[in-house]
Amino acid sequence: MTAEHTQQSVFSRRSLIKGVAGLGGGLVVASFANLFGVRPASASGHDRKDEPQLILNLAATAETLATTFYYAALTAAKFRLDDEDVLYLKLALDAEKYHLDFLVSNGGRALTNQFYVPANLLSDPALFVQVGADAETAFVGAYLAATRRFAELGLDRIAGTTAQHACSEAQHLALIREIGGFAPNNLALPLPIYYNVSDAVPTLAPFLQGGQGFIGPVSAPSAAQITAVLGNVKSDPTQPYTKVF
Repeated sequence: MTAEHTQQSVFSRRSLIKGVAGLGGGLVVASFANLFGVRPASASGHDRKDEPQLILNLAATAETLATTFYYAALTAAKFRLDDEDVLYLKLALDAEKYHLDFLVSNGGRALTNQFYVPANLLSDPALFVQVGADAETAFVGAYLAATRRFAELGLDRIAGTTAQHACSEAQHLALIREIGGFAPNNLALPLPIYYNVSDAVPTLAPFLQGGQGFIGPVSAPSAAQITAVLGNVKSDPTQPYTKVF
């Protein structure tokens, strides 16, 4: 590992939103927020109370995006991936599908199954790692916010499950960093970048609306397509908190 790679970049809410906004060419976040029935994050404070259905829908949308991201990497990447990297990506894809299935079974509904992506995402490995790390940072932060809100509502079992999801997304963040040549475990704690799940709306917006530097839309893979690309790779079976307690 080079000296440059040992100097870890610190992801933050400010750098995350700035980076995505730069790719998206100044998208109008408010119009996207209206689709979810929420105010833009810039106008939100800690007083906003996300409803469970909104949380489930936002999470299902993010997980559908995640399956699209990993499936595209496994089937269309133009840069070289080591066998170990392919295994990491397959296990991440399987986990994201597992998360999505849980959300859907509990009433979550993705806003769309089509997404826009940076034009060079699958040809520029550095961009792939950056976008992947930013996305997983956002997913971790959103699930932490979901855990806080579900706990606030007294929904302790589903709060435990969203905490499990946050742990899984943190693993994916570490592995994306490993693929990029960065130390995977640079954080003592996952970053608490959102207080409400709906605060993640600006992060998701470019991937649903497109913009300068983005291409698409790209359709999310079907369950059959995911099964086919995974082959005999499968995550170790685990139960969600809701089924254990």
